Amino acid sequence: MKKRLLLAVAMLFSGLTYAQDIPAKDVPVAVRNSFQKAFPKASKVEWELKGDLYNADFDIGRRDHEVWFTNNGSIVKHKKEITAKELPAAVLNVIKKNYTGYRIDDVDQFEEGKVFLYKVEFKKVGEEKKVVFDAKGNVVNRIL
Repeated sequence: MKKRLLLAVAMLFSGLTYAQDIPAKDVPVAVRNSFQKAFPKASKVEWELKGDLYNADFDIGRRDHEVWFTNNGSIVKHKKEITAKELPAAVLNVIKKNYTGYRIDDVDQFEEGKVFLYKVEFKKVGEEKKVVFDAKGNVVNRIL
């Protein structure tokens, strides 16, 4: 009996940690207005509730974006797909120096407040790396 109760409680809490897809009509007006103002050209918008943050996954042109809002419409974080050519020069210099033999597979730019971070996925035969850099080219030990 005790094991079943613990299992039920564990399942309840694990279910609460996952994101829940929600229809746009259930997103607070302040969040929708802030989103529309910041990203007027967004298409294919999908909303989720992740904890107490509203998350929109969308496209602008052919680029993937993701943005997190508080319930009052403030942007917490914005992730967008960029090309390797769009990385800051300092990051490109570090990559040329320290990651020879790898090709850049995917690049995402994260903006949190006024801080920009860049997650770069590298590949070479039989190996894959994900490295996060700040705008000055420093490797940041952070999961994004």
